[in-house]
Amino acid sequence: MILACGLAMFLVYTDFFAVQVALPDMAEDLDTTVPDLQWVISGYMLSSGAFLIVGGRLADILGRKTWLIIGVSIFVLTSLLGGLAVSAEMLIIMRIVQGFGAAVIMPVATAVVTNAFPAEMVQRAIGTVLGVAAAGQALGPLIGGVFTELFSWRWVLWLNVPVGLLVLVLLISSVNQSFDESAGRRIDWLGLGLVIVGIGVFTYAIDEASNWGWTSAQTWGMLLGGLAVLAGFVWWQLRCRAPLLDMEFFRNREFSVITAAGAVGNMATVVVIFLSVIFLQTVHGYSAITAAFAFLILSTGLTTSAQLAGRLGAFEPWRVMTLALFVGGLSAILMGVFTFSVPLFLVVSLFAGLGLGMTWAYANVVTQSLVPPAKAGAASGVVLTILIGLGGVATAVAASITASGGQESQASVLGYVLMGFGALCLVAAPFVVWQGRSRPELFHEDIEVLPPQ
Repeated sequence: MILACGLAMFLVYTDFFAVQVALPDMAEDLDTTVPDLQWVISGYMLSSGAFLIVGGRLADILGRKTWLIIGVSIFVLTSLLGGLAVSAEMLIIMRIVQGFGAAVIMPVATAVVTNAFPAEMVQRAIGTVLGVAAAGQALGPLIGGVFTELFSWRWVLWLNVPVGLLVLVLLISSVNQSFDESAGRRIDWLGLGLVIVGIGVFTYAIDEASNWGWTSAQTWGMLLGGLAVLAGFVWWQLRCRAPLLDMEFFRNREFSVITAAGAVGNMATVVVIFLSVIFLQTVHGYSAITAAFAFLILSTGLTTSAQLAGRLGAFEPWRVMTLALFVGGLSAILMGVFTFSVPLFLVVSLFAGLGLGMTWAYANVVTQSLVPPAKAGAASGVVLTILIGLGGVATAVAASITASGGQESQASVLGYVLMGFGALCLVAAPFVVWQGRSRPELFHEDIEVLPPQ
């Protein structure tokens, strides 16, 4: 069961990083440009970000095993059809639908594991799953570079098919069905619509801001419009009888603090990953394969920290998160300082991966131990939405800033951006100490919040 859920997450992470490396070849083969094909990435992120809460909650209501099988099936089918695409439009549509499959897989795989193990084993089990997923994160750029250069970009997508079929066999044979029995079978359709529209509009505005301009009325109009719809969603969730999002999650201070800290760490993580690819391929002219091998140093740190995240139950969460933010933030700053030297940049990237990777993985692990198992899918969807959503914002901001620098100054601009996001982590660390040390509130009077295991 752990292998099934881990491989499902592995699919999502490998695909995301592999496709980014393959994008230039996709554009050339489909007779378009990389900017015009950017929706292969952006459409996927918009779709997955908009449906994370929805996917997790619907699985809680309608059955986690069923929805995980549906999510993997969608991911596999769209990978097959995307690899067969004869036009940019067909590829983009497949990627948008594939994003929905990913939005189901990520929270539901975590929830399945949470419900399958006793409380004292949940953190370690989830950590193992995230470790398998992080291996996909590490191997994604390498797979994308190797398959694109030696075969075709289409094989980057087709590789998901045999792995996905194996996952389906494992899911059918090893995973038990589970529900949130307290939710009944009512679905908050209004809330579902509001959260999809709100996140979709906001994400689209962030994605297009570099084209429209960050100060344009169009950008800010859509940003504020998306936030207004999301505010309406929160208002409705506080009044709805069967809400899509249980707002009581945020009554637990530890849940809120760890989620916020994980979001800051993930913002720095995605920026470090994104800018490392630019640094190696654009600034220093490395080929896709060479850059992918160099990227393995950063990926090793990310994978190692994900493996460790589930084995730190003996420590107080605020201590682990504070140390992770400090190590990751300081390392990101040093990466920005060392843009004049590839070897120094790569050495420090190992420690950036260890620290920043821990913030993301640990946030997913700890928050699952702070909620009732019946609500695990919804909680995972909330955490992932916040982490991935703000990660997308950070990537868009970093891309916009680095694009403003000329070719000669790109390395220095890239360095300033890395230092800025590293500093953000250092600022967040004392906040975690201040708020995280307080005793967390209980979700309900009759439900005890689990202590760190």
